[in-house]
Amino acid sequence: MSRDEADAVLVGLIAAHDRISAAMYWLDDHPGLAALRRTGLTGRTARVATETLHRTGVLWSRFAALGARLDDARRARAAAGSRPTAADLRRLTTLLRGPSVAIGPDGTVAEAAPPSLTLPALADDLERQAAEVRAECARVRSALAAIADRITPLTVALDRARTTAAGLGDTEPGPSTGPGPSTGPGPSTGPGPSTGPGPSTGPGPFTGSGPGPATSPATGAGTGRGPGVDGTSSAARETAARDGGAGERLADVEARLAEEHLAALADPLGAVGAGADRRAVARLRDLAEEVNRVAADLAGLARLRDAAAGRLDRLTRDVDAVAAAEARTAEAFRTVHDKIHEPGLPEPPAAAASLRAHLRQIAEIRRERRWARLGAELDAAERGAAAALDRAGHLFEAADGLLRRRTELRGRLSAYRAKAARLGLLEDGHAATLHEAAETLLYTSPCDLPAATVAVVAYQRALAGAGPEPTAVPARNTEPPRGERPR
Repeated sequence: MSRDEADAVLVGLIAAHDRISAAMYWLDDHPGLAALRRTGLTGRTARVATETLHRTGVLWSRFAALGARLDDARRARAAAGSRPTAADLRRLTTLLRGPSVAIGPDGTVAEAAPPSLTLPALADDLERQAAEVRAECARVRSALAAIADRITPLTVALDRARTTAAGLGDTEPGPSTGPGPSTGPGPSTGPGPSTGPGPSTGPGPFTGSGPGPATSPATGAGTGRGPGVDGTSSAARETAARDGGAGERLADVEARLAEEHLAALADPLGAVGAGADRRAVARLRDLAEEVNRVAADLAGLARLRDAAAGRLDRLTRDVDAVAAAEARTAEAFRTVHDKIHEPGLPEPPAAAASLRAHLRQIAEIRRERRWARLGAELDAAERGAAAALDRAGHLFEAADGLLRRRTELRGRLSAYRAKAARLGLLEDGHAATLHEAAETLLYTSPCDLPAATVAVVAYQRALAGAGPEPTAVPARNTEPPRGERPR
């Protein structure tokens, strides 16, 4: 090897050493390598970690040997000066092109074994293996990022749902005086978003975000409230009354998500990609759906809380309308019982009192912020008020219909009498008897409507020559009608 050849090889080796040095120190700080240094790895990631960490140790061993042998070559070249002798060139040739590094069975440098690698071959092998290890670490980091992409939306959704749940108890309801006795109510921390593992300087857990211990917001932990007699804390009972158990459902989702997150972090290479555990993916999808359901339920409770005052005001007006309708119906019933014989009406409606009591109960539930129950009670009260108003209206129509029927029969009888006058039948004894019987029934209080109907029809048929009159006509009353007469 000439002087120029020796210088060229030495310059190339120095450049290669600088590149390898940068790659090795960059690799040592790589998040993927930090992940592989964690304890508790499982599955495919555990196998890759064993292989990669061993290869990293081999790289550092060989890199140290390259640096030491390269220092020997530099010193030899410096000693040769500008005019190296043949012996100097032979020495440089041996150092730069001859076997100078011994490799043991485990791949690391073995000082006692005969050398087998030249410096150029060692440098090339180091660059190739460093690139392979870096690619493996990048694959691990990509897997961790994919896990974070799956977990982060769930943790964000959980945080939002917890914020909504907390808001159900933080804000007092608007002013409401509650219903009076007769007038009705007056107007009235779990896992944070995962950003993937941060850099790590040695073995141990990730320094990036990860799942923390799952705690239920419904347990009242840290509030100083102990469990009640039944083993449930008063804070938990109050929370469940507010959110309908959504807090407990969130705590369950949070705990299950933490388990899935930890399992994925233990084997990130097995959690993503073509060989990913489909069951784990399905479990995460189920958790996302459950979070969405709980969030929707909580949003509904928040809307209910905001709309409760208005709904109570409307319900109060509806109950007042029921009371007015029932009073009107009761008056109609009294009139009918005075005017109509055996009208066949049921008991008059009287739902307003129970509706007012329900209103007072609902106002108390609202003051206690028991939103989950409030929704059901408001719905039931609104349905009850609507049904009561409808029933009062139907019963009024039934009662008033009897009076209208009597008025209709009176009008028909008057019309038939006018017809009899036109036909010259006023003095006809049979027709006059039928007319007087119908008139007596219609103007006697209480009126027997079925009998009066039969009598009017009999009079109509007599005038039309329709045959014999119905048999239910009462005996002839010789007294002329003088308005309504009591029986």
